[in-house]
Amino acid sequence: MKPLFPIAILFVALLSGCVTKKEYQEMEELKTFYEQEAQSTDSLQNEYNKLAEETRQLEIEVRNTRLELEEYVVTNKSLNRSYQDLLQRMDRILEERNELDETASYEKVALQRQLTQQQQNLDKDRERLEGLEYELYQKANRLNTMEYDYTAMKGTLQDRNIRIQELEEMLNLKEDNMQGVRASLGDLVRQFSSRGLTVEDRGGKLYVSLSAELLFPSGSTRIDPSGKEALRQLAGALKNNPDIDILVEGHTDSDGSELANWNLSVDRAVAVTQILTQFGVSPQRLTAAGRGENMPVATNNTAAGKAQNRRTEIVISPKLDEVYELLSN
Repeated sequence: MKPLFPIAILFVALLSGCVTKKEYQEMEELKTFYEQEAQSTDSLQNEYNKLAEETRQLEIEVRNTRLELEEYVVTNKSLNRSYQDLLQRMDRILEERNELDETASYEKVALQRQLTQQQQNLDKDRERLEGLEYELYQKANRLNTMEYDYTAMKGTLQDRNIRIQELEEMLNLKEDNMQGVRASLGDLVRQFSSRGLTVEDRGGKLYVSLSAELLFPSGSTRIDPSGKEALRQLAGALKNNPDIDILVEGHTDSDGSELANWNLSVDRAVAVTQILTQFGVSPQRLTAAGRGENMPVATNNTAAGKAQNRRTEIVISPKLDEVYELLSN
């Protein structure tokens, strides 16, 4: 059972790199549940071993009692034969010597008492044997039940180990896929990094940030030719990879009203998703979201800070539908 624990640790470590805090906590609870299941199985195994030892001792005791009972039966038969022989001898003695009646009668009574005592002992041993056999029967039933429960528990844990291994392999594949996406963006970063394009790994996701100066004229939602070229190359790296989700977030500085900034960020996010769709990215994998001025990366008190805040972020994350389906099952 113990290999389950390191597998679960590796599973949680891998999962925590690409899921939210809530999902990470759910993974932790699942790991704790598997550890408790393994401890319960060990306790059940110990109780099973103890009951098996008690059963073996009981079987030895029953065997010894049966031997004693057989000895009593033999003794009883011998006494019966002796009693019959004595009766015959007494009849002969009575015929030959009447004066020995009193002595013979005494011997007869003593032998009868001895036979009665032996019969009582035999009855007690028989009752004790029956009680031991019934106790053995109960413990055998309990042992069979525990063996069945243990087998079922073992099968369940083996199934869960297989599922954890499948989840681990699935997460490794998704991590390798994200590394491949990161590598495919190298040329794009080298070509446009001087114009405000950056790529950053955060929490198992890739954040491609494009400055407003690269994409849009001031206050506009129309994308410049240079911005379209950057998006064309980005679409080329993303469109043939169905195992990722793409979130386009529009961001503004704090100049102007909050509502105007919000609408501008939404319109710019939609404009970027439309361009990516035109260059071959499936719209089913695209989500547009406006953030307005609410998620700045720099101060809005300086012109340089405002320029950094005016940006579009394309968040690339692995599709976790299969992971969630495996966990829900």
